[in-house]
Amino acid sequence: MNDTKPQRIDPGSLTGGIVLIVLGLLFLLDEFQIADFGDLMRRHWAMLIVLFGVAKMWRRETLWSGLWLVTVGTWLQLVTLRMYGLTYRNSWPLVLIALGAGIIVRTVVESMGRREERHDG
Repeated sequence: MNDTKPQRIDPGSLTGGIVLIVLGLLFLLDEFQIADFGDLMRRHWAMLIVLFGVAKMWRRETLWSGLWLVTVGTWLQLVTLRMYGLTYRNSWPLVLIALGAGIIVRTVVESMGRREERHDG
């Protein structure tokens, strides 16, 4: 009998592969002049960073780096589209605020996890 366990599918890798396939299809449609993907990329390139961040969030080991990518990607998208009057020049302090808040949240969450481990063990 075969005692090997079935391998679990890594959701992050699956998401990353799907993103690359979709990008390839969109670039192909642009090359054949079926769709104007170039304009879409100029306006929404930062969403690629958000998508890779979401893919990283699937794994516990890379959750925090995924959240950071989503945060930075969202900020870049808002600035690129100049939503709410945001520019690189006037909104960079938001990145510092997000970084500081992320460090605080991560510290509190990890501290609570260690406290629970001590009570369980």
